[in-house]
Amino acid sequence: MASRSSSSLAALALAGIATTWGFIGLIVRQIDLSAVAIVAGRCWLGAAGIGLGLLVVCWRTGARPPRPTRPVLTAVCGAVLAVHWLLLVGAQQQAPLGTVMLLMYLSPVLVAVLAPRVLGETVAPTTKVALAMALIGLALLARPEPGDLDGVLLAIAAGVAFAAWTLLSKLVVADIGGFWLGFSNLAIAGLVLAPWALRADWSDARQSWSWLLVLGLGMTALLGPLYLVVLDHLPASTASVLLYLEPLSALLLAWLFLGETPTAMTLVGGSLIVAGGIIVLRKTTTVADTEALSHVPG
Repeated sequence: MASRSSSSLAALALAGIATTWGFIGLIVRQIDLSAVAIVAGRCWLGAAGIGLGLLVVCWRTGARPPRPTRPVLTAVCGAVLAVHWLLLVGAQQQAPLGTVMLLMYLSPVLVAVLAPRVLGETVAPTTKVALAMALIGLALLARPEPGDLDGVLLAIAAGVAFAAWTLLSKLVVADIGGFWLGFSNLAIAGLVLAPWALRADWSDARQSWSWLLVLGLGMTALLGPLYLVVLDHLPASTASVLLYLEPLSALLLAWLFLGETPTAMTLVGGSLIVAGGIIVLRKTTTVADTEALSHVPG
């Protein structure tokens, strides 16, 4: 009985986290900075917040930071995260937020298709059905309104980059664990972006710092580790499905606050992508996989 209650509370917490992550696109729209400045600021603040937490844990427990056995792959993982977030923020600045997030969530299907070659994993027969559904959904969503084409293309590229980051994460997470992988990803991404971010125009940063703090410390440094804690109390299939509240939340919030009314094509295409992703995740994801695929919001 206690276990069932714990799972119910964990499911409610994860639903809240995923729904809250739906606000990230709105926050990005409030920050009057370039995409590289936004992403770098988020990485710097997120790494500082998570790093401080890990430092306290090491001080209290006497534990030492793990040493990765594949440092090059770990570094590439962080660099790919930087690329993914750059593409995603660029898309969020140019296209409807709901469409962007639905396109980005093509990544679970792409991972399922690529996993046999990259990771040697077996794939359920339903993956082909899920892929067909996702591709039809992509075809419907990739018919943007005038002026949205660049943002839609960036969103598709962000989904591909996220799939690549997911596969790389699975290769290196066993070395250092989810929390340290999250910290290293943010720290490396911040270092990769630093040369461009330091040359960016920060003249309007004073009005944007409050939103950057929410994005870097709240959405990333706080909710990211909380998400990993909640995963310990949930079946992987349940967690994977609940994460789809993020694009649905983004779609609803963009409609309510930005007046971005979803078209019939958006609703049908998005539904197919979500359904395809849920089919893949419920059939192929284990608890260990879910921790390995420690989600990076937005």
